[in-house]
Amino acid sequence: MTAPSPAILTPDHLAVLRAVARMDLSLGTVIGQSLGRPVSDDLAALRTQGYVREVSSPRQDGTASHLHAITAKGREALLGQDEQRVTAAVPTTGPRPPLRRETYTGSEMRPFTGRAGSMDALKYPSRVGNELRYRDEGGDPAGKDARPPRET
Repeated sequence: MTAPSPAILTPDHLAVLRAVARMDLSLGTVIGQSLGRPVSDDLAALRTQGYVREVSSPRQDGTASHLHAITAKGREALLGQDEQRVTAAVPTTGPRPPLRRETYTGSEMRPFTGRAGSMDALKYPSRVGNELRYRDEGGDPAGKDARPPRET
């Protein structure tokens, strides 16, 4: 009986095999998350074909953790697929147009242009004790109220 050729691998199996090669010794759920779909059936098929092996590793709580690793046969299958892909004629479409990127305008840094009169309160000083405090120091030059401060 001859071993199955790498050409028998489906595109889904190839995607899983590439993910296992990229994330060596990973859980099946993690491999599935990286591909965005469940891969337990694909991993089982690849295991039976000898492309992937399962390594059981004990966790701290004593339960087994099933990690997946690519075998030498799996690496050969990937290399064979990559060679087939390179030798196939790829039509050229010409140069790509440059990527368009948004330019930063800084609109959030512009002065406030809200409702008319909504910022008028900032023109007036704040009273702290007997002292009037102006925000921009452009108000009363003495910075004091007309009444003299209380003497203690």
